[in-house]
Amino acid sequence: MEKEDIFNGLSKLGLTGYEIKIYETLILAGKAMTSTEVVKLTGIPQPRIYDLFSTLVKKGFIEESIDKHKKYRAVPISNIFKREKEWLESYSINIQRYVENKKIYENIPTNFLSLFEGEKDIINKTLSMIENANKELMISIAGDKYDILKGSIESAYKRGVTVALLVFNKHKIDFDGNILLRNIDGKPTELVVSDRRSGLINIESKSRNKKNSLYFEEDNFIHVISYYFNQSLWQNAKILKDFTTKNDNKFCNIWLACDFIDFFLSKNFSISGEIRGYYHDDLRIIKGNIIKTERLPFVRNTFYIEAKDRIYSVGGKTSNLEDIKMLFGNFNLL
Repeated sequence: MEKEDIFNGLSKLGLTGYEIKIYETLILAGKAMTSTEVVKLTGIPQPRIYDLFSTLVKKGFIEESIDKHKKYRAVPISNIFKREKEWLESYSINIQRYVENKKIYENIPTNFLSLFEGEKDIINKTLSMIENANKELMISIAGDKYDILKGSIESAYKRGVTVALLVFNKHKIDFDGNILLRNIDGKPTELVVSDRRSGLINIESKSRNKKNSLYFEEDNFIHVISYYFNQSLWQNAKILKDFTTKNDNKFCNIWLACDFIDFFLSKNFSISGEIRGYYHDDLRIIKGNIIKTERLPFVRNTFYIEAKDRIYSVGGKTSNLEDIKMLFGNFNLL
């Protein structure tokens, strides 16, 4: 790559053509220079040079001396990129938090579908969904994919995501984290459901050597896939890791929340919950103690929460019979 191409890349950091020329001249000179020297080397008109120096100082690319005959020198490349990296990382975290707090996903209906073809693209999409999950992950994978995804799954549970992981045809699974882990034999059905907002499932291809997966954000499809995962796979699998007595248990799927509640009520624990969901058409947050569940496979998963004003029945996002349609629940053991 020619040096001109390299320095032109600084435009991505907000520098104009003239500003790049000045910075390039000073960094390659490796010393402080007067405005006259810079004008001579760059060909920039003298009337413009002082405004450009001032802007570059404000942007943190050059330094200015305080003596009468001012000199200018470039800030080292490493300092600039360290500063930019720190800013980008901080900005990324802040904007993600803002979007998560302000954006009401449930009010934005979507029927988005797309096809991912080939092992590499499918793996990359799976990793992206795991890395962007904030609350809950349901994952079903073939044994040979486990090692590829393990690191991302580890990161997810460490940041507080509830992970229900089903692995096909692999009996030795060395995972130490607080996840729900099961093992099952048979032809792998590979799928991911992230925060009950998006899903990915493998589909049959005409070519034996080519793999396809369907990505979707359609709510009814997510509902069907999550219940298929529960009833056809999860309930028939061998339990390797079950619920633990940690706090801040997050659930987006009602059946998984009911599994958690049944597990700990049977062991005489008390459970508090904070439920975000719809009461009729009103978005509400209900806080209280969990009393019991009522369950009918493929038909109904319901739990009851006693708040200050009354007892509410809570169903899933697509429920019709219960008081509250749960979008998200956070549970703690008392």
